[in-house]
Amino acid sequence: GGARRMPEATSGVLLTCDCPAMKQFVLKVDEEKRSSLADSFVLRDLDDTHLLLRNDAQILALIHRRIDELQDSNSYERVEVDVQSAPPEKGGPAKKKSRRDDGSTV
Repeated sequence: GGARRMPEATSGVLLTCDCPAMKQFVLKVDEEKRSSLADSFVLRDLDDTHLLLRNDAQILALIHRRIDELQDSNSYERVEVDVQSAPPEKGGPAKKKSRRDDGSTV
């Protein structure tokens, strides 16, 4: 038979993403980084939600920062609106007539 190959061991950081879209975002960050003539920080694309990354503190900080920026750009502050003082919407529902104590309508 042929020569047996020994398994290779690769040291790195396992990144687990909660959804495939987040993994695709990390791959996009890697692609952008490579366009600046840097080496890829993705060692292995394992499956839909896992990547093996180089164990590099600067790279991990970059990924954290870019994910934070993405989340900030996709989040909105809740604004409380007082319905009583808000101006009526055009074309909105007609106002209900209310009865006075004396039986007449307003």
